[in-house]
Amino acid sequence: MKRKVGILYAGFLITALWGLFSCENKPENGTLEFTLAVPEEETGVKSGLMSDSLPPAYQLMVSVEDLAGKPVFTDKLIPVYTFGTGLISEKIEIPAGEYKLVKFLVINPSGAVVFASPVAGSPMAYLARNPLPVPFRIAPGTVNQVVAEVLKVGEVPPEQFGYVSFGITVITPVSFWTAVIIDNPMIMAPYPLFTEAKLTVFARDGWSYSFRLNAGPNRLVVRRSDVYVFLVEKEGFNPVKIEVKLGQLLETTRESPLILKIPYTNTSYLKLVLQPGPEAGKDAMISNLQPDQNFGDHKYFEATFLTEPVLTVMRLNRSLIFFNLNQLPKSATIRKVILRLSYEAPIPWDSTLLTTGRFTGGVLQQVTEPWDEYKVTWNNQPASTELNQVLIYPFIRNVNFIESDVTKLFVPVSITDMPNHGIKFKLVPENSFPGFRFASSDHPNMSLRPMLTIYYTLP
Repeated sequence: MKRKVGILYAGFLITALWGLFSCENKPENGTLEFTLAVPEEETGVKSGLMSDSLPPAYQLMVSVEDLAGKPVFTDKLIPVYTFGTGLISEKIEIPAGEYKLVKFLVINPSGAVVFASPVAGSPMAYLARNPLPVPFRIAPGTVNQVVAEVLKVGEVPPEQFGYVSFGITVITPVSFWTAVIIDNPMIMAPYPLFTEAKLTVFARDGWSYSFRLNAGPNRLVVRRSDVYVFLVEKEGFNPVKIEVKLGQLLETTRESPLILKIPYTNTSYLKLVLQPGPEAGKDAMISNLQPDQNFGDHKYFEATFLTEPVLTVMRLNRSLIFFNLNQLPKSATIRKVILRLSYEAPIPWDSTLLTTGRFTGGVLQQVTEPWDEYKVTWNNQPASTELNQVLIYPFIRNVNFIESDVTKLFVPVSITDMPNHGIKFKLVPENSFPGFRFASSDHPNMSLRPMLTIYYTLP
């Protein structure tokens, strides 16, 4: 029986733009624009793609190279919008020249690939008149139309289309109910007594997120995993680590939440809070575009990769910070250290970075060499180590601060004899997204300055 495979035609228009506002001899850019033609028989797909809801329900994942094979952009996600009776993508500006389309996928709202352009030489390539790579040219002053054929994926694996994988991660959310109690056998009050706490959920694939729990049942949504590690924390009590299976979460309801117990103990932690200002604080920013300049009074504690408007290049910034622990008693045993960082306004997050499968964010590392706040520069910056480093994940929150557990930067988990001269803040990788811009100890708003809270015990 001959197999029936639906073929769609994905055309894209290339409109060249002249540099009308400049007399300088600069490379001219063109605007790349993808359009989709959906057959009438694909009614379900067409109705979904033609949705008026915002943000757009479907996206394209596209990779383009120059003729030498150098990537112009890789796995770029492009929203698709309705335009009359057709579909049109957001515009992409690239320099005029000759290119080739090497990847073209259509992704549905669930994050699954529903259509794909086959690559020449792949088992599915014979169905397309022009399989990938598809060459095209962007010429100033002209409009070029190139057609890429896409096949319905269905249950066909990526290898049949010539892809090792489709390069996306499908995230399945899981919702559940949970509540925290203090497990004190001396309390005779009606059971249970709910309490506020912080819950950090760790999935098997490395994903983690911290939630602030109210005193009562809390509905949370996490990334799907077969097993989780829950870390429950409450000031004045020892942290509790619990392994929880997916089945336990799926069985919960508001009336029957997952109960997380914090053992009662008579041992309370002492607390030291450090939030120095310009006089006592020690922090500085360093920048690759001004490698010999000092920024000891910079009001931001940042790790950023942003466009420099004057030089029209990318500026990479890192930051250093040091907290003086002389106020901590000599006999103190550090139990936990929390670093609170605040921002004025968040830097927009690029959603295309969520498809790589690798970590993208910030990192706090132990500085292993001395440095001076008013002498340190990019060229003489102190070394740091990846041992015991703390990752800062990109976040979207309704508050203007984050709190990170940096205990292992002060009480090393991995044994090291390297000296501790503070913390270096940088991006990983350092050329992928705008980054983070928090307030430093030199910020005029006192409440936004970095705050270090140390929980400790005495003999």
